Amino acid sequence: MKTIEKKVLATYKLQSMLWVILFFFCSQSFAESFDLDVGSVNLNGMAPPKMEILYPSEATKVGTQVTVQITIPEKWHVNANIPADPFLKPSTLDIQARGIEFGEAIWPEPIKEYSEALDFENLVFKGTFEVKIPVKAIAADYDTSTTNVEFGYQACSQICLAPQTVHAALELKLESKFEESSKKNSHDSLALLLGLAFLGGLILNLMPCVLPVLFLKLFSLVRNAGETRARLWKLTVSLVLGILTSFWVLAGIVSLIKAGSGNAGWGFQFQNPGFVAFMVVLLSAFAMNLFGFFEIFLPGSALTKMDAATRKEGLAGAFLSGVLMVLLSTPCSAPFLGTAMGFAFTQSAAILFVFFTVAALGLAFPYILVAIFPKVLKVFPKPGTWMAKFQKVLGIFLLGTAIWLVWVGFQMTGAEGAAIIATFGLCAMLLSVIFGKFARPNKPFIREPIFLLAVTGFLFSAWFLGGKPAVQSVIEAKSRAAAEKTLGEDGWYNYSEANWKALAQEGRPIFIDVTADWCLTCKTNEAVVLSREDVKKVLSDANAILVRADYTLESAEVTNLLRNLGKSGVPAYAVYNPKSQKWNVLSEILTLEDIEDALK
Repeated sequence: MKTIEKKVLATYKLQSMLWVILFFFCSQSFAESFDLDVGSVNLNGMAPPKMEILYPSEATKVGTQVTVQITIPEKWHVNANIPADPFLKPSTLDIQARGIEFGEAIWPEPIKEYSEALDFENLVFKGTFEVKIPVKAIAADYDTSTTNVEFGYQACSQICLAPQTVHAALELKLESKFEESSKKNSHDSLALLLGLAFLGGLILNLMPCVLPVLFLKLFSLVRNAGETRARLWKLTVSLVLGILTSFWVLAGIVSLIKAGSGNAGWGFQFQNPGFVAFMVVLLSAFAMNLFGFFEIFLPGSALTKMDAATRKEGLAGAFLSGVLMVLLSTPCSAPFLGTAMGFAFTQSAAILFVFFTVAALGLAFPYILVAIFPKVLKVFPKPGTWMAKFQKVLGIFLLGTAIWLVWVGFQMTGAEGAAIIATFGLCAMLLSVIFGKFARPNKPFIREPIFLLAVTGFLFSAWFLGGKPAVQSVIEAKSRAAAEKTLGEDGWYNYSEANWKALAQEGRPIFIDVTADWCLTCKTNEAVVLSREDVKKVLSDANAILVRADYTLESAEVTNLLRNLGKSGVPAYAVYNPKSQKWNVLSEILTLEDIEDALK
């Protein structure tokens, strides 16, 4: 009797095996011979599962669990790691990384699924599920960036396919503390970020980019110290309107660029050589005004109401001061402002306008305080002859800024482009001198032949020198150079996404400097901090790779890098930890202590 039972059992097992083998053979052969769809499921095969390797945010150590997230295409499933029938192919997972020994995989609870093909209830995984793998042992030289996963599976729907194997490598992500905290909903409080935008706008007053205009505005406040409070309020409102209007125009341009699927960051306008030329013209003219070569006359009888020697700043002048302040401040980011704007640039146009408005109010806040408490102006010397000398000093500041922008134009477009920009500036200075020599109150100056001649010469120069192919070729060559993995004489690699991924595989910390030639704060940090021997030694002792991302010209890759770092503009500094695959984002005002802490 026992012998008969054994034969029946053996026959049953053999029959089950033959059915499974026959089913695999028929389904695969039949599907390959004919392009079949059953219930909208393609019998020719299933798209490979998607896999993502997730390490915890803290440092990897023994007991840490690595997560492998697997997504199975809709209407398909795979056999569980222990299927209901031993003849079915179980799912397997093998993970490896240099210097890390992993334990047994911890699989999720499988789902019971009735299989019409096999006519029995199977244990399967479907949709998205996670497999946890504990770290069993770890060496001192471990490198999580070398992590690779092999997933073996058998997919079924109305049919079952032959077993397959797919591989996945750890996808290195530029993930910053800003992003981590945003995911935890602890840092993306709108009120907090708006506060950072206001504070960042306030700090912009002390950034190197805006110092020339800051001195100019202080001079204006001292010059108007004797005015009535009503007059001070009018001047302050005009200044604030100039700042707000400029910020709103920039916000509108950014919104239009985003709507067109383009990329824009804080200070994006300085990536255009034409805008740099415009700023050179504007600053040159302002400098000539401060040197006393020309005055802007008020129309009609307004001039007769004040003595020419004691003219005060007009409302239009205050408004233009606000505009110039914004134009000079936007090349550089500031502490707190970069984080706030990094969030704002990823939001809707309405939120972007709100953040730009708050930053503008932060920039204007000191002058609003002066209007509220005008007595603070008493700390400055009383208006006198010293102001004429100080005015010329401010003119030197602005002219120096214009010369620096010509150098920026040289870095962007080469010698020929810089010559064009310098010509614009010289023409603006010449026109200012001519205007001052021949202009008179209530006189139609536009009719002066020499003025018309100067304007004609200026326009001819712009037409003749502008749009040179050589300038465009320099810009294109610089863009190509940024994509090459070349090590410069100063020991810095050029940044590109492909370069970064290759360098990250070396398992060394990476110090990245996002900079631009038109960012005066960037150049100040490079000269005062990064060029110091003690800073170089700290980076060398940490065996850090130095990478510089150039934002001087428009670059979608550098814009994405800034977004991933939670920033909107330059300067931006960060240290990449190869063990945790996390970025430690540093302040815009760089210090040796910050670099040392980030490398620990």
